[in-house]
Amino acid sequence: MIVVADDDRTLAALLRELLVAEGYEVRSAFDGGEAYKHLRDPKCKGLLLDIHMPGVNGPELLLLMEAESIRCPVVVMTADPDFDEAEMKQFANVRRLFHKPFYPEEILAAVRQYCEKPAPPVQA
Repeated sequence: MIVVADDDRTLAALLRELLVAEGYEVRSAFDGGEAYKHLRDPKCKGLLLDIHMPGVNGPELLLLMEAESIRCPVVVMTADPDFDEAEMKQFANVRRLFHKPFYPEEILAAVRQYCEKPAPPVQA
């Protein structure tokens, strides 16, 4: 399962649709607190994380993940030019950072690279 955490509901829906078409189970979260609940599920294999969200923001969520030893790859997305990839990689789970706007195919490629592939459906 991949968690898409972004308060931009249109972008979250687009990413969800893209990942579901690839066979991933996806949970959407529109704030960090909601994302945190999904991250505690053992089925979670990755997180697409926006930096600026209401409530618990992206960096705070990354700190919570570290404090609780939640280990899953994180792809960070932000429109804020003040964040760079080197800075975000101080968090052990962060694999990539993309600045918005980005091509959805770039996010999909990162998910394929860093997140566990979904199991194929069992044929009866």
